[in-house]
Formats: sequence, structure tokens, C-alpha cells
Amino acid sequence: MESKDLAKRRLSVFSLAVSIFLVAIKTIVAYTSNSLGVYSEALNNMLDIVTVLITFFAIRISTRPADKDHPYGHGKYENFSAFLETLIIMLLCFFIIYKSISRIINRDYELNINIYVFAVLIFSIMLNLIRVIYIAKIASRYNSIAFKADLINYSGDLISSVIVIFSLVFVRYGINIADPIASIIVSLIILVFSIRLSVKTIRDLLGYIPVEITEKVEKELTDFKKIKKVNNIKIQEVGNIKFINLDLSLKSSLHLSQVETIKEQIKRSLAEKIPDCEVMIETKSDLPEGSMEEVIKDIVFKEPKVKDIHNISVNNFKEGFNITLHIELKKDIKLAEAEIITRNIEDKIKNISDKLNNIYIHIEVENHPEEWTDITNRSDFLINGIKNSLTDFTDKDSCHDFAVLIKDGRYNISFHCRFDKNMDITSVHNLTSEMENLVKAKFKDIDELTIHAEPD
Repeated sequence: MESKDLAKRRLSVFSLAVSIFLVAIKTIVAYTSNSLGVYSEALNNMLDIVTVLITFFAIRISTRPADKDHPYGHGKYENFSAFLETLIIMLLCFFIIYKSISRIINRDYELNINIYVFAVLIFSIMLNLIRVIYIAKIASRYNSIAFKADLINYSGDLISSVIVIFSLVFVRYGINIADPIASIIVSLIILVFSIRLSVKTIRDLLGYIPVEITEKVEKELTDFKKIKKVNNIKIQEVGNIKFINLDLSLKSSLHLSQVETIKEQIKRSLAEKIPDCEVMIETKSDLPEGSMEEVIKDIVFKEPKVKDIHNISVNNFKEGFNITLHIELKKDIKLAEAEIITRNIEDKIKNISDKLNNIYIHIEVENHPEEWTDITNRSDFLINGIKNSLTDFTDKDSCHDFAVLIKDGRYNISFHCRFDKNMDITSVHNLTSEMENLVKAKFKDIDELTIHAEPD
């Protein structure tokens, strides 16, 4: 980047020195010869000084890095410099045309043409030719709009110098009207080039992007089969850089590392097809409806130190949704390590949807099944007590196949119970719920109670 900026600045200084020198010698020759053609040449080089200064300062500003006020950099200053330069060139052309027509109407042809006039113009052509070759090389290498404007300007200088020389040859043979006519021709040529460039700079300042560029981006994206949908493409050109912003929906089965790989592949592909571009990609998961819990589980269980997940809750509201979940970790994991694990999980879950606002993860110690103790064979007193408490709902013998587990003095009890086979499911559910509430109210040490209903 430094060599590019240095090359641009050296070119600006070189052009400025050439322009100052040409203005000095052409002004002297124009004054002594009274040639409007040479005057126009001197004025053209005076314009060069102004435009070189504009370009020089524009390049210095445009190469500044992006900041908060200019997130895409300062390249628009280069576009503005080119527009201002072409505007000045067009105004000067109209002035020269006006003076030339005035001289034709008034037949003011007092000229003093000598060998020094031709020598100065030929020398200026040689000097300008060197400058045009140098600028063409830099403008092509770095695709600078400001230097392309300079290239048009200095190419116009070459053409105008040649036309002025030929007009002065005619003047030497007594055809004095050739001098103002040559000035008009030169001005019209420069006007045509200036108008074409000014149209481009105005389009760039207004954010115009040729449809071919957008179509080229769309065509490249179709080659990536993992892209389910292209939601939006925004392209903005700042200076000579095209900023391409992509909003893509990818397949929900992709992991975070795969998503990053696809992003890099897209950036490389576009850089090969569209020179001087910077690509920014926002990705979303093309999540099938109803699969949220499965995707969350898939993400969480990829963390090797997560032993279990439960209580997944998706809370929807107007602006989006939140996710809460509980994960179980080994009890010897430190809080700092647990924080890293939850952060990794959160970062991956955030790729599910752009409507996801917050993720809340509750950490629990791993629940070891072996911590429960089966005491069914020595729980006859408790089992009979449960059966007796349910006589208002069913016969004692209807309750069977008890399983009694204990941990830390708390019970987890399950059993089967027979009901009338003609009862509807709703009635059975309501009945078993009442039975469970009654038993838990009577036996305070029961944490979990499950009644499996079956037909008699």
C-alpha cells in the first residue's frame, strides 16, 4: 500500500513541475507572438497546475484509512477531485471558444510567428509525451480515477499542441484565421473527453453501479451449492475500490468452520472476477421451521465437555426471540473454563437466525445416574402407604410394578395403574394428575412421581 501511495505522490509532483515549466515558457512565447493558440496552450498548462494540486491533495486524503465517519474510506474525495478537474477544464474550453469566435468576428489577426514559437511547442509536445506515458502506466496499474482524468487532460495537451503547430504553419502562409479555428477545434476535442469523464464521476458520486457488475456477482454465487438463498447484494464504489456487501442464507447443517471456509471461497472467487473489490459477507442459517431445538442440541453436543442438555426454551416476542437452556458439565470444571465453553456455544447458536436477540445458558453439575439407589425391594411400607392413599380413585391391586429410587433422602417413584378401558384419554390424564398431587402432598419426601396408565 505504501508503494502505491508513494507512486501516486511522485507522479503528482512530477506533473506539477512540468506544468509550471511549460506555463512559464508558453506565456513568454504567447506574449511575443500574440497567438491565441499559444495563449490557449499556456492557459491549458495553468489549468494543469490547478488540477495537479487538486489531484495531489485528493490522493493524500483518499489514501487515509477508514474511520467512524468514513467506514468505506476516503476514496470519494478522489471522485470529487476528478469531477472538479473536468468542470474546470470545460469552463476553460468555453472561454477559449468564446475568445476564438470573437477574434474571427473582429478579424483580429495580428500575429508575430517565428522559429522560437515552433521550438517551444515541439519541446512541450516531447515533454507532455513523457508525462502521458508515465501517467498512463500509473493510472492503469492502480486504476485511479483522478489520474485517468489527468491522462485525458494531458493527452488533450498533446493533441492541442499538434493542432496549434499546424495552424501556425498556415498562418506563416497568410491564412491567419487558422489560429482561432485551431483553438476552437482543440477546445471541442477536450470538451468531448471532459464530458464523458464527468458523467462517470457523477455516477460514482451518486452510487451508480453498472448492472453488469451485479450480474457478475450473482453468477459467481450460483456456483456455491451451500448457498440456499441470496437475500441481498449491495455494491458501492469508493474511489477505485468496489465494496460488495452480501447477505446470504446458508444450509442449516453447516458448522461454523464450514461457514467461514465458504466465506473465504466466495471472497477469492469475486476478487478474481472483479478487480479492486472488498467483499463483506453476512450469513444466516436457512433453518427449517420446527427444528430449532434439534439444531441447538446439535451445536451443544459438539462441545466434548458438555454431558447433557435440557430445559431448552425459545421465547418469541415482537422484535425477535431469546433462547434459554441448561447444560450439564463435569463437577471438576472451573468457572473460567465453563465460561469459555458457554461463549463458544453462544457464538455458534447466534448463527441460527438474525432475529435471535439473547442466549441464556444455565450451568449445572453433571447428573450421574448411578447416584440414585434402587430400594424397591425394601419399600413395602411406602408402597402400601401410596396404595392406601389412592383407594378413592382405584382398587389397591390396580397399582403395581412399583419402582422406588432414593438419592439424598428424596424419592423418585414410578408405578403402573389400571383404569377402565372405555375411559377417554383426557379423563385418565386428569385422574392421574389428581392421584400424583395427592401422593406428593401426603409424602413430602417424594420429588418425582410417575403413574403409567393402562387399560384393565
